[in-house]
Parts: sequence; structure tokens; C-alpha cells
Amino acid sequence: MRVHAHVHYYPPYRMAGSETMAHAMMRALADAGHEVTVVVSDMPEAPPSFEYDGIRCLSRAGVSAATAQVIVDRPDVVVSHHQNATHANLAARRIGAKSVFVQHNTFGMNKQILATRPDLTVFNTEWIAAQYEHKAGAWMVVHPPVWPKDHATAPGDHVTLVNLSRHKGVEVFQKLSRAFPDVPFLGVMGGHGEQITWGHSPNVTVVPQTTNMRDDVWAKTKVLLVPSVYESYGMVAAEAVMSGIPVMAAPTPGLVECLGEAGTFTPRDAPARWVVRLRELLGAPGAWDAASAASLRRATALDPKPELEDWVRAVEGLVPALVPVPA
Repeated sequence: MRVHAHVHYYPPYRMAGSETMAHAMMRALADAGHEVTVVVSDMPEAPPSFEYDGIRCLSRAGVSAATAQVIVDRPDVVVSHHQNATHANLAARRIGAKSVFVQHNTFGMNKQILATRPDLTVFNTEWIAAQYEHKAGAWMVVHPPVWPKDHATAPGDHVTLVNLSRHKGVEVFQKLSRAFPDVPFLGVMGGHGEQITWGHSPNVTVVPQTTNMRDDVWAKTKVLLVPSVYESYGMVAAEAVMSGIPVMAAPTPGLVECLGEAGTFTPRDAPARWVVRLRELLGAPGAWDAASAASLRRATALDPKPELEDWVRAVEGLVPALVPVPA
């Protein structure tokens, strides 16, 4: 079976949660014996053709050019998400292919996309599925896949924020770094949003976006901060718990679903409470060890293998005649 992904960004040039999730899903299809191609519409920094982790990728100048590439290639299944999904679903219908829409959030464009009636909708969380399942036809839930082998390591000594944008909570990060001048803080630049790389205190180290989160981020991190305005899931939190790193997070529905009882939840708009909770986590006897143990228990519960196997079966079910026959 020939599967094309029609997306705006893709690793290794963009490494936000949607991109890493899309790659994990495409990699699972390739591992099952299917021919996978990713067509990218909005990454001028990428060459016209490149390979990432064994996946063939084509970079085209804009969504119209990417859609034209999909139509010319005539795959059996077209997978898409975000702003490219309407174009992808309509292109799939034009060439007689099946369409798959991966919904990562609850933003307004999703109603328009679902109105194009994709053959399969994949919600990235149960809480989003509960809000939108009545608008979808066939649907399933696949949480953003995180593999321990890609992230698990011995934690470090920094308090870390991934993505230095205002929506991700850079102001909370800056206030905490000033309140704890003797604690090293790590700010990791993100793949979207304006990155606030100025105005940090001397105990803050800012590093660029990386494809090696295990060695460049988690091996340096003792506590992860996720004081976001909105997280549909919070993939970075799932990555952190693979190393037993405690996560302090805003109680968005996605982060609550992601972290469960392992999360240390504090309202984003209560910075004084973040100071108190971080002081307890770093200084109270046994507090960090207990939180780390909770994170490791959560990591075990987040095994992505069963849902990715369900994903592959669901896509194969769209075109059953083209499923590879085991040798």
C-alpha cells in the first residue's frame, strides 16, 4: 500500500509535537511494509528531496504545489493534519484514495476539516475525541507516541522549559529562575512561536532546538516546567517521564490526561505557587525521589506500541486488498 502524508512541517527541520507524532505514525506504517512518502508544503529550508529516519520526504513550495505532488503520485491513502488537511482530503477524493485526518487540538479549523468527511479521523486524546466524535465518521484515538529508547536517561540538575514562547510559559520560567538564582535553568528553543531568548537571568542557559532530546535536554534536566496556556496533550511531558523527571504543569485537559497522578499541577496564573511547589520539589526530603518514581510509573503506562499497532490495522482496513501478506 502506498501512503502519502501531506503536511506543512516535518522533522528534522521542525520538531514540535505534531511533527514528531506524524513521523512516528508514518514510521509505523513503513515498518509494517508499506511504501511511505511525506510531502511537505512550508519548509523552504529543506531540500526538494530528503530522507529522515528511512522515510522519503519531498519539499514543495506551498500547499498548492504539495497537493499537486500528491495528485500526480496517486497514493492509496493520504494522511494529513492541521491547515493542510482540507486540501489533502479533497485531493484524496479526486484521485480515489482514502483520506486520514489527524486532529491534534480543538481549534476552529477542525470543524471545516471534518466537514470534508475524511475516511478516518485520529484524535490525539480522549478528551478531544469526546468533543468531536459526533462530527467524525470512523475514528480512533492515538496518543502522541513516545518511545523510552529515544528519551530515557539519567536526569541532570537543571529546571527546564522546552519552547521559550509566551504561550508555553516563558514568563513563569523567568520568574522561577530569578527566584532560584543558585539553581541552573535550561531553556530549549521551540519549533513554533516567537522565542524569547533575551531578558534571562545569569543562571539560565538557552540552547537551540535539537533532534537529540535525550542527550541534549533530558540528561541535563531535573524538573520539567510546562506552564502552557494550551496543550492538547503535552508530548514533551510524556518524554520527560521516560527518564523519571518530575513535571510541574498547568492543569490543561491534555496535560492532565498525559500525566495523570504523576503531574504536579499548578495554575499558570499563580506564579507564587510555582515558587512554593518548586522549592518543595527541590528541597523537601524525599520529595524529588517520590515524584521521580511517580513519573517512571507513568512512563510504563504510556507504552505507545498497542495504539500504533491499532493505527496500522486501521489504515490497512481502509484498503484491505493492498495489505502485505506475511512471508
